Amino acid sequence: MSTGIWAAVSGAVGQTSALDVAANNIANSSTPGFRADRELFRETLANAQRGADESLHYSVVRNVRPDLSAGQITTTNRGLDVALRGPDGFFAVRTPQGERYTRAGHLSLTADGTLTTADGHAYLGENRQPIRVPPDSKEVTFGPDGSLLVDGMESGSKLGVFQFANSAGLEKEGNVLLRARPEAGRAQPMAAELEVGALELSNSTAIAGMTSLVTASRHFEMLTKVIEAFATADRSAATSIAKP
Repeated sequence: MSTGIWAAVSGAVGQTSALDVAANNIANSSTPGFRADRELFRETLANAQRGADESLHYSVVRNVRPDLSAGQITTTNRGLDVALRGPDGFFAVRTPQGERYTRAGHLSLTADGTLTTADGHAYLGENRQPIRVPPDSKEVTFGPDGSLLVDGMESGSKLGVFQFANSAGLEKEGNVLLRARPEAGRAQPMAAELEVGALELSNSTAIAGMTSLVTASRHFEMLTKVIEAFATADRSAATSIAKP
């Protein structure tokens, strides 16, 4: 069998990953706080067998990383909707798996007065403790610096906003949460600059996602034709050898 077919197969496998990433980005183009995924490809140089004078290049999907650029901010006029100005900060939330980070600022108030995400993860304050207000509070909102306002009065609590020395060390966990790997460094508190009554939208657009989807589909189709051509050539060679 021609060894060239494996290079084409590796490319096709890589394009299936690109298709999955593009489809997920399209599906979440309207999800507030979503960070688009970007697949990273690397080329592996595979030396041929000893004595051969050729080498093969294999395409390998190294991993998928989030695009951390800021999304567009839209006004909602809801007091518990907050958006971060600039691309650097993140809200912290407490999950069963530990502390996670997000740009999604759609806060919900539970019956016991805890401010949570839609999935029930508690938002953390500057002290890294869940933010809670009296359950009978009539109005809960925030100031531009993250100060928690309860019934028009400052509560003394602030919504925590954190940054990392190496944001490339953040990886996606679900659609809107990020996990900090050791190389990201420890989350450090930073001054909050919020737009209250607003949400940051997904930084993935349907148009960009569709463009990526079409490109990956065309590349995959091209590579399947290359694979078929190698297979046909192998069958022809085998038939010729078998003839007396």
